[in-house]
Amino acid sequence: MLTSLLTLASFANAAAGLVLIGTWIIGRGHVPAVVVFIGISLLVQGVYTLAYLRGALRKWGDLATGALFAGQALSACVGGVGLIESVAQNINASNGDVEMAPVLAGLIMLGQALLTLFHLLASGRLQPRLS
Repeated sequence: MLTSLLTLASFANAAAGLVLIGTWIIGRGHVPAVVVFIGISLLVQGVYTLAYLRGALRKWGDLATGALFAGQALSACVGGVGLIESVAQNINASNGDVEMAPVLAGLIMLGQALLTLFHLLASGRLQPRLS
């Protein structure tokens, strides 16, 4: 069940990343450059997690798990801070211009990161190896 939910979240992240990248390409000059970087981050986060879940990174061994853990821990921090900052920005918007895209980007980045970290913990893949 957790793996299915994580797979769905990974597809959602990759799709959201493609939408943000496409938005930046179409609206070049009107859309801030940070949008493409957030889109690339979401795309990489989703695709790497999908590759890990499908076993495509098995030949990397523990390095793939370590990279997934490190990347998702960082994504949880970035997504959480982005979510908090964008909600605060919307609350303080004096002209009523509420931006939901940054809120959603932070939410899906944080959500997938937490799901992945929980999956790694629940599957026992973060156990230290005594060899």
